[in-house]
Amino acid sequence: MSGIKLLDGAMGSELIRHGQNLPLHIWSAESNITNSQLVFQIHQKYVEAGADYLTTNTFRTTPRAYKKTGLSSKRAEQLSLESLKLAVQSAKKASKGKIRVLGSIAPLEDCYSPELFPGEIIAKEEFEQMGKWLFDEKIDGFLLETMNSLVEARICLKSLVKFDIPIWIGFNLLDSSHIRSGETLIDAIKMVKQFAVSCLLLNC
Repeated sequence: MSGIKLLDGAMGSELIRHGQNLPLHIWSAESNITNSQLVFQIHQKYVEAGADYLTTNTFRTTPRAYKKTGLSSKRAEQLSLESLKLAVQSAKKASKGKIRVLGSIAPLEDCYSPELFPGEIIAKEEFEQMGKWLFDEKIDGFLLETMNSLVEARICLKSLVKFDIPIWIGFNLLDSSHIRSGETLIDAIKMVKQFAVSCLLLNC
């Protein structure tokens, strides 16, 4: 049993359970700014439950998401960075330097809609920005959550390898043999093997 490591659980559903309203587009990112104490407390509960890894509440702390709320590009970038920094701070505070903190990065659009992928050039720029922001906050590794297509997963991995910290990747499944895009899980695993990925996860 000593070889088993536990990842924490959901953040968004816990925020909802505690009465938080998750706004359209930015979802749980809002709580980093409006109720960072609750975000910290949820992380702390996972630590108390035995988690070996904490996931930052950064699933939607992106300028892309904030712009959809009607903000200007400049303001969207400011708020997304503020939210991201607060998210990492909450996780680190709960970890007390003893639990590894993984920086969450999600598909740029809806994780259930791979057809909304904005293209390789745009994706590379946005993933690199997100990666740098998280890296600058001294996370212990990246967690690519609910990746839904080979092209987006590949671009994200290419954008992050230069930071030279551990990378975990999780795929959003369509069924037991395919990821959400309809591409095979076998092909996804083959693609991941081209990169220095520390852990492969499956969900949804």
